[in-house]
Amino acid sequence: MDMILGETAYSTILLCVPTVAFTLVLASHAILLSPTISFTPMTNQIPSLIWWLPQSAYGQSVEQGSRCNCVIDDTSSGNSNNNLTGITIPSVKLLKNETLQSQTEGHLSWIAIKSTQLMGIVVKDFYLGNFSSGTAATVALNTIDVRPNESLGIKISGGTIPAATAIEGELVKADVNVNGTLGEIKTVGSNTIQFPLHYNKVIKKPVLGINRFLVSLNGPGYYLLLISLSYNTKSVNSFNNNTGVNHIIGIEQKRYPLVALYETVLKVS
Repeated sequence: MDMILGETAYSTILLCVPTVAFTLVLASHAILLSPTISFTPMTNQIPSLIWWLPQSAYGQSVEQGSRCNCVIDDTSSGNSNNNLTGITIPSVKLLKNETLQSQTEGHLSWIAIKSTQLMGIVVKDFYLGNFSSGTAATVALNTIDVRPNESLGIKISGGTIPAATAIEGELVKADVNVNGTLGEIKTVGSNTIQFPLHYNKVIKKPVLGINRFLVSLNGPGYYLLLISLSYNTKSVNSFNNNTGVNHIIGIEQKRYPLVALYETVLKVS
């Protein structure tokens, strides 16, 4: 608009900016504005623009051994919480002697390595299930054919190995859908076979009683094999022969604050 002061004309200019300019600035923040170009006073756009801009984050360094009361305190990278014990859950594999009589090669023998699945971790009153590769694992890929009274070796690697007396096993008869998953297996009855697994990582070749256990199963069918690894013992080890597939969890939790549970299926021919 024009204003006449005496003989001189002065023009007042109202500064406007196109809305589309803000579209270019804020596109990286996934804010979608109307593509229609409209001109509005800049003074009306500034408050909303400030509201949508990312806020600054300020950090500070702490001395080594100090706590910052943040997430990293509870991680292995923090190394500042003396109340935490860092462990890495290992993998548990079974070793099975295989033989084959070949017409051309004669008698062949080798050691087959069979994986077990980490089903979950018991921590105090919580059971942390492992769905991705535990309960969702298929029965067909996790079944081991064994003979009555056959022995199997055990190998623990890739993580923190617990005390030799903190590893136990359990066998229980199971109702298995061969086309299903480990999480769908139902146990049959309450009779279980429990046994300690004496493990020594120094021994390279498993021997019966150390890094090797006997599958004391006489009747044919499917059996669930559970292996527990317990950490941070709080009392003297004592083995209990009570029955029940869930009993091993209850007993271990009384002595250990953390128990990792592994599972696989044995098929007795």
